[in-house]
Amino acid sequence: MEHIETKIEKVLFYRKHLDSIFRDFTTFGGAPFFGLMMLFALLFWQIELFGKLLFGFVFTIVITIIIRRFYFKERPRHEEHHNTLEKLDASSFPSLHTARAVFLALIFGFMFPGLLMSLVLVVLTIFTAFSRIYLKRHDWWDLLGGAVLGVVAYGIVLLF
Repeated sequence: MEHIETKIEKVLFYRKHLDSIFRDFTTFGGAPFFGLMMLFALLFWQIELFGKLLFGFVFTIVITIIIRRFYFKERPRHEEHHNTLEKLDASSFPSLHTARAVFLALIFGFMFPGLLMSLVLVVLTIFTAFSRIYLKRHDWWDLLGGAVLGVVAYGIVLLF
């Protein structure tokens, strides 16, 4: 019996740390991190980069809101909602975190070309996306929708 309790304690210990790691990774697709990237662009007088980041930020949010307004998809972990704003937040398609992470990876990947930078950005993006599944906020379809949205936003930025 003691052996089983020790194993359960170990599992809970590792689960707690794994939860923490994935919560940390999910921040790379969050609005505060994206805002920090925009702030750094301004601090270093990268006005063109700031404009691209601002466009990507606003575009991904607007498109996500439009999609979620007309297509509600329940999150893997159900969320109660009592008004339109809560319903938009409770909808899971597309993954806005994934869209922002993909957009940022593309922007910075092409700004700073190189194998190491590309590898770091790909790993960060994959872990950010997967964290959304691990945290039961999205499923694979949501991630795919978010990735497509991030690529489309970047494609539009390239046009200007």
